[in-house]
Amino acid sequence: MKLKDWLNVNRNTFLERDLRFLLKQVFPNRHLPFCFAKDVRLERENIRHLEEIKRLYVSRMPLAYILGKEEFFGYEFQVAPSTLIPRKETEIIVERAIELIQKESLSVVLDLCCGCANIGIVIKKVFAQTILVYCSDVSFAALQVAKGNREQTRADVKLINSDLLESFRENCFDLIISNPPYVESDQIRGSLVYEPREALCGGKDGMDYIEEILRTSKRYVKRSGYIIIEIGYNQKRETNNLVDRYGYGIVDWIKDYSGNWRGVILKKSSE
Repeated sequence: MKLKDWLNVNRNTFLERDLRFLLKQVFPNRHLPFCFAKDVRLERENIRHLEEIKRLYVSRMPLAYILGKEEFFGYEFQVAPSTLIPRKETEIIVERAIELIQKESLSVVLDLCCGCANIGIVIKKVFAQTILVYCSDVSFAALQVAKGNREQTRADVKLINSDLLESFRENCFDLIISNPPYVESDQIRGSLVYEPREALCGGKDGMDYIEEILRTSKRYVKRSGYIIIEIGYNQKRETNNLVDRYGYGIVDWIKDYSGNWRGVILKKSSE
């Protein structure tokens, strides 16, 4: 069977982005234009592999878990059922963090609720030896995946097992960046049921962890330090109320590439 024939039958089964990532994994040493060429022939092993992936995919298992990896910010990260799958939407949060670190010459960063450590590792790769990056998570299993990504990317991040901030001393970070659990409990359905509930569920309204981070994080940030939190597209108002309650200065609200609210940059008062 030729690749073009398999694609004719199965192209509508996969999202375009997933299909391209899948072919990149099946043909790792070939460029995608080559893969889509008319004369590429699939071996029996290729067909069996693709059909098994399709079987799992149509059952709504995320492709990242089927393949054990996902792309984020140009890097491939190992993922597992113990970790949240990195999302494209989170890249804008990392971009804004990079801009802030450069502008303010920040040097000590915490990736809180790090999962597979994609956020912390990307930041460390950008700044190499000029900053210290910690990646923390309550899940030891997630940190094992993060360890593999640290080794794979050769990013010297420090991995810490911690329930939010309880393992750290106060006033030690220039920046805390977090993609916490913020999905409403009744919205965890479809493909989300494959992801770790503890990494997704933010309670009934999705705000439990966002509020806890805002309530406690100011003590762990240095004077005039910063906090960046990813939020759900519909959580700006609730987040703004919490920001007012806990007395942060708002630097900026962040929209993602689709124009949805995706995060907030906060500054600790110098007082």
